[in-house]
Amino acid sequence: MDSMVGLSSREFSIEPPGGLDARFCEVMDAAPLMIWVSDQDKLCTWFNQPWLTFTGRTMAEELGHGWTEGVHPDDYDRCLEMYIVHFDIRKEFRMQYRLRRCDGAYRWIDDTGIPRYARDGTFLGYIGSCSDIHEHREAEAEQRRRLLEIAHLNRVAEATALSASIAHELNQPLAAILSNAEAAELCLERDPPNLDLVKEILADIRRDDQRAANVISHMRGLLRKNEVKWQKTDVNDVVRVVREIAGRQAIDLGVTLSTDQEQRTLPVLADPVHLQQVVLNLALNGFDAMLNRAPGERRMVLRTARVGESTVEVSVLDSGTGIPTDKLECIFEPFFTTKGHGTGLGLSVARSIIETYGGRIWAENQSGGGAVVRFNLPLARPS
Repeated sequence: MDSMVGLSSREFSIEPPGGLDARFCEVMDAAPLMIWVSDQDKLCTWFNQPWLTFTGRTMAEELGHGWTEGVHPDDYDRCLEMYIVHFDIRKEFRMQYRLRRCDGAYRWIDDTGIPRYARDGTFLGYIGSCSDIHEHREAEAEQRRRLLEIAHLNRVAEATALSASIAHELNQPLAAILSNAEAAELCLERDPPNLDLVKEILADIRRDDQRAANVISHMRGLLRKNEVKWQKTDVNDVVRVVREIAGRQAIDLGVTLSTDQEQRTLPVLADPVHLQQVVLNLALNGFDAMLNRAPGERRMVLRTARVGESTVEVSVLDSGTGIPTDKLECIFEPFFTTKGHGTGLGLSVARSIIETYGGRIWAENQSGGGAVVRFNLPLARPS
């Protein structure tokens, strides 16, 4: 990265007499990066000219903790915590935050801090380098936004197409059932009622009901029989892609999104895009389930594991309110939803995809609160 140019070692060794010498300052002032230096007490003692030019402030204004006045209020606590925690254990750190530029605009900065030592091993403080990554960060955010929008539109389009098809196919048998039910009522109102005719009508209703059931079964079959690309796919890569796509939305919602992945590769035979859609769908559902929690209590983990010798398992754990026990078996049924704005098709489609590849999907409540949705798939055999 640009922010690592000239500072690639983990320990920057410098021993200026009584502080930074003039030659060091002269070289750092000519560097294309913003440079800062701190002492053993976490106080910043020097900034190079590119930093001062960027912030439009004087050296005196930036010294000590003065530089933090330019950090965006939303990034301030996280930025200081990162700095202090790593400083105390004397480890290299890297963070991104928004810093106020001389024109008053906040810009995203990539900041790397490295512990520095004297030649005798004495800890002297930190030296850091920063680069302006605002355009890159904005482009990345736009890309994530577009991916999330595409994922949402895909879900809506899929639901719309499926609903329209089912509605069209079910319209005839449902209309016949209603007509026959009305005819049966008229027969029963006669004196005496024509029971033989009522029996015939009930038989017609039963046949139409079976036709409606067959339509739903046929639609499920279509979901399973879509053309798929059976290829060897590492589910760890699937989770990493979803983590990248959903990461920005997690931050916006105050969700701590983390991964806990098996170190070994976990190959399965499946279309990676389909699996990404499943995991992303589960993650977005989990985000919704945590909205009534305080931001600091919203946590999600995307976990992968190998179970036994032949199975891969993926889990999406959230810290929401959980799923009512009597609904655990229903949430994967078509049109079932616990959300006011839900279509009731997302988890049904997810189940169809997982079952297409020979797997199983289910939901559980966690003992400590929240829910976990898991699915497993057969481990692909070595080529």
